[in-house]
Amino acid sequence: MWIAPNLITLIGLVINLITVLILSSFSYSATEPAPSWAYLQAALGLFFYQTLDAIDGKQARRTGSSSPLGELFDHGCDSMTQVFVTLNICYAMSLGTVSFGVLIVSVISVVMFYCAHWSTYCTGQLRFSKFDVTEAQMSVISVLLFTALFGNGVWETPIIFGYTLKYFVIGSSFLVSVYQIHGYIHVIFSGGVGKNGSTIAGTSVLFPLFPLLMVVVPFIMIYTKTDSTVFDDHITLFSLCFGAVGAKATNRLVIAHMSKSELRLWDWIYVGPLALMLNQYYNYVFDEYLLLWIATVYCYTSLFIYCTVVCRQFCEFLNIYIFVLGPRQSKSN
Repeated sequence: MWIAPNLITLIGLVINLITVLILSSFSYSATEPAPSWAYLQAALGLFFYQTLDAIDGKQARRTGSSSPLGELFDHGCDSMTQVFVTLNICYAMSLGTVSFGVLIVSVISVVMFYCAHWSTYCTGQLRFSKFDVTEAQMSVISVLLFTALFGNGVWETPIIFGYTLKYFVIGSSFLVSVYQIHGYIHVIFSGGVGKNGSTIAGTSVLFPLFPLLMVVVPFIMIYTKTDSTVFDDHITLFSLCFGAVGAKATNRLVIAHMSKSELRLWDWIYVGPLALMLNQYYNYVFDEYLLLWIATVYCYTSLFIYCTVVCRQFCEFLNIYIFVLGPRQSKSN
């Protein structure tokens, strides 16, 4: 009864992060096979995160500590986990050996998660499909366990017309993802609850598209325009940088939904990918690998500061603590 719900969510996030980093140490470029135990511990890490993420709400109701901060913190951790879940798939199937493989999977993952909250911003309700986040996470766990049992090479098994098992799995997942995104788009255009079918903030249902483009387009351009293999060789670092920018964009959308406020286009986290683009435009004034490190650290610093400031504002306004239950500080103090 003394454990705060948000602490449960954070523990799950940290476990998932540690297990993914362990797996990445063996398959940094998503081309190298890892030991079976590395895939197994990644599967357990994702299972623990999924389980803890599912029970934090129950713990909140059990302890009488439900609050909007809990909803925000839950979605925030989910947005950060997206890149970890995606990297698990890439490591298990060695998608670094497929041209644009890691980039495509990462973009689809970020777009799907963003579109889910985009539709919420329009309708005021977070709707779940028959195959949604939980089912997707269990599918990733199954892939990791399958890889742990039969080895990384099992995904190179020919299936039909010369295509291997990993192409069949990724192709099937791509079709499911397109179907999901189509459903979100349908809700976005037809389910707006504001005036004249607008968002809950009374703004255009189309506007959230532009922050999403500010996330996706620069990274696609950076990856495709480089003259070297630095982003393929360091695809984990590149994906983490992309994930940080996508997570902040999604968090800003969640805040806009919860506060029924207008979503702004610009955010200073975009300086990270823009710096990489400008470096390419001016013929690589700085070393790309060094600049990628700087951009990644900058983006995660921006994300951490944003999350910290927002959580502190919630705590002050609601007169609660984020990771501690018990007596609340009186507003008179």
